[in-house]
Amino acid sequence: MLTGKHTAAQPGGLQTHCPQRQLLKGPLALALRAPAGRFPIVLPVGQCPLSRGWPVAATPPALDVQTLESSEAAVKDVASDMHDTDVVEAVVLGNCDSEDDSVVRGEVEEEEEKGDVAAFLGASLSGAKPARQNDDPATVAPLPLPTIGGTATSSAIRMAEQVTAVISATPDGVVAATSPLPLRQAPEVELPLAALVGRRMTDPSRSPRPFFPPPLDLQRLSDTVLGEPTIGPIFNELFELSRARQAAAGASANPAAAGPLLYRPRFPRSPGSPPASSLPLLVYLPGIDGTGLAAYRQFPLLSACFDLRGVFLPPEDRTPFHGLVESLAQQLEDEVAPLDPSRPVYLLGESFGGLIALELAQRVSCVDRLILVNPATSFDRSLWPSLGPLLPALPPELYRLLPLALSPILSNPLSMAAWNTSNTDPLPQQAVDLLSGLLYLLPELSSLQVVLPPETLSWRLQLLREGAEAVNASLGKVRQRTLLLVGESDLVIPSASEAPRLETVMPRCQAKVVRGGSHALLQEATVDLVRLLQEEDFYVSRRNLTSPNTPAAAAGASASRRKPAPSGAGFGTPAPVELPTPGELHRAADARGLTALRRLVSPIFLSTDEASGRVQLGLEALPRPGSGPVLFVGNHQLLASDMPLMVEEFIKARGQLLRGLAHPVALGMTKTDASPGRSTSGPDPRVTASEGSRFGHYLETFGAVPVSGRNLYQLLRQGEAVLLYPGGVREALKLRNEQYKLVWPRRAEFVRMACRLGATLVPFAAVGAEDSVELLLDRKDLMAVPGLGDWLRQQQKGMVMARRGVTVSEDVDESFVFPLVAPKSPARFYYLFGAPIRTDPRFAEDRDAVSQLYGQVQSEVERCLEYLIRKRDQDPYKDLLPRLLYEASWGGRRQAPTFTL
Repeated sequence: MLTGKHTAAQPGGLQTHCPQRQLLKGPLALALRAPAGRFPIVLPVGQCPLSRGWPVAATPPALDVQTLESSEAAVKDVASDMHDTDVVEAVVLGNCDSEDDSVVRGEVEEEEEKGDVAAFLGASLSGAKPARQNDDPATVAPLPLPTIGGTATSSAIRMAEQVTAVISATPDGVVAATSPLPLRQAPEVELPLAALVGRRMTDPSRSPRPFFPPPLDLQRLSDTVLGEPTIGPIFNELFELSRARQAAAGASANPAAAGPLLYRPRFPRSPGSPPASSLPLLVYLPGIDGTGLAAYRQFPLLSACFDLRGVFLPPEDRTPFHGLVESLAQQLEDEVAPLDPSRPVYLLGESFGGLIALELAQRVSCVDRLILVNPATSFDRSLWPSLGPLLPALPPELYRLLPLALSPILSNPLSMAAWNTSNTDPLPQQAVDLLSGLLYLLPELSSLQVVLPPETLSWRLQLLREGAEAVNASLGKVRQRTLLLVGESDLVIPSASEAPRLETVMPRCQAKVVRGGSHALLQEATVDLVRLLQEEDFYVSRRNLTSPNTPAAAAGASASRRKPAPSGAGFGTPAPVELPTPGELHRAADARGLTALRRLVSPIFLSTDEASGRVQLGLEALPRPGSGPVLFVGNHQLLASDMPLMVEEFIKARGQLLRGLAHPVALGMTKTDASPGRSTSGPDPRVTASEGSRFGHYLETFGAVPVSGRNLYQLLRQGEAVLLYPGGVREALKLRNEQYKLVWPRRAEFVRMACRLGATLVPFAAVGAEDSVELLLDRKDLMAVPGLGDWLRQQQKGMVMARRGVTVSEDVDESFVFPLVAPKSPARFYYLFGAPIRTDPRFAEDRDAVSQLYGQVQSEVERCLEYLIRKRDQDPYKDLLPRLLYEASWGGRRQAPTFTL
């Protein structure tokens, strides 16, 4: 094993000190700087090609190799000899600009197997010239930097610095440069937005503008109208970076090799903005143009609340739709992996980008929320499938005028030009500024000819067709909370009529129609995306999850990759989920009638102090959120109408989301949702609610998962607060004369599970719901009706059974036959939580101890029921009219008091 230490780095080089060999110096025959972060360099056994200047080859042959990891420094020298099992790791601190401030530290690691090293290897850099065995190393040219117009640009240089390289060698001395896993960090791209966006806001102290004529770049306007179209200053550097990527990937042989690019836009941020590293990550996915031309005006506003990333689709790229999604998914995961797990991840998709966002959200687990702006899900119901293919066939002279001709349809030019105006200016000045803004739009519209040449437009229309077809087939599987923004006057696709459909099909989608908005909604001066997010209470700066999220371990060939922490969008599964914002909770309560129900029943919540046994008002005596796993066990009232109010109260009062164990039928599951060959005694925990079950999606959004032992175990193991009704559907659909009666199974498995994981048991009881309805016909009565009974029994055959043996006396374990009820005057709802019961893992396998604890929990629930039924008679506001009059006299600001504790 090699021992020793590294020494300080020379300017522009790296030195490695080995006590067995003299320190060597020599240039590296690669004009390619190492990327930021660590990357593997594979060396031949017993040889050091770097110090001998061996040439670069395009394809690495199979060989016994070792690994040298290096970080940001120009790799010049390494030790000339390494033993067969040696692995040296060099870490360079700083940029190695001088000998004084450049330090190289090394450490010796254990031998890595060939398979582990091979996992680092990816596609070869076809731009590197292959070297033959008889080539003279001194005559082999190094890998050149990509150039534009004969000069290496800053973007090309940065791209070369950030390309990850793997260098390997054969025993005969040929080195190979290959590209392993995707880049960990998106490259930075300079966007000159300070001069073009928000001129009035970014520099309010500047000198007054001339009234007339407006300040214009006449030469640029002339070139726009008469000359060749250009990219323009906004995305010029982005195109340079794209060309550099293509050159590094062998673009001359395969123009589409580079594929989509995730990049970090760089521009001056507003003074006083928090550090970008502390903000949520937002990835903008562009429309059919592939550049972000439609949204860059929003970037300065968004940068105050988000750490921005953009996606660029090169015009030459011909990657199919699913290939785009796979490439971006890998780049996004690598970008998110090193981030703080508490930072939310947003996807902002506009038009075609909305399709990518919807598909990407299903592909990666780190996405928390979606913002869709006029998504192209209605592409197949627009004119574009028939009209679009005709446009690329236009003569070049007409195609050149196409952006100008379509601008009134694609956008609102007047609203776009209004970015240059200020309402505080005199009207004549506003008119001049508006004219100036319209003239400044001409170069932008002209640049569409560069980003969308005819062949690219034809390909993008095909992608639109592919994407719309793929996404529409799986909209119900998008779990993330989604804000849908549509323009009322979108003339490109029927976005306004599409919004209600998406709200219905997608489980957690809320739509907002922008009055007068066009298809290019984000370009309009009247649209402030940050303000819209705040108005809809859709912005969260930190993940507020039910339990800590930890990255999943990678497996297989990607085991060397670091996986990002999962988001809080695992609704319907035992994974941690995100709590709703106050605005989202309020909208859900209004939509489900909870606000009106709360006003009618004025619920009272009581808890019991563990030490003294004293009952007190509120939930303060319950175990503190985050203090460990808690299992709340209580009685189901008739039709379970009291449960949503309790879940809402826990969120409002404690910031805690109860993870309810729900019957699969309540979540909208049917037997076709279950896995083939799986026993019907428990639902498959991987199956979520069917796409047509709105109520099931609602339950999942507020923490519910299918009831099963596996889900209970996972939730308790994560330290969650779990809600369980042992009586299940049998207790919720009671028979006549079973008012406030517990109908629990004989088995005590949930107690055994709680003991095994050391969870705290909290028994509770609720009354009031069963006094608000009159049960006319129960299940037995309905099943006895001729004809109706046979139909009901046939319906039960398609029901998913959650468990067996719910009660001793019933022949049918579970039955979803709802009783016939008549409403009565709403009674007040009361909830009482008993004293917490601590469990001990040592008793988990003691059958007698578990049975005794089960009986204790059941007895405590019955005691709470008896207490509430007795004490509510002392409540002066138990009846509806006195309660409503009291609370109305306070304008709804104070709840009617209850009985004395």
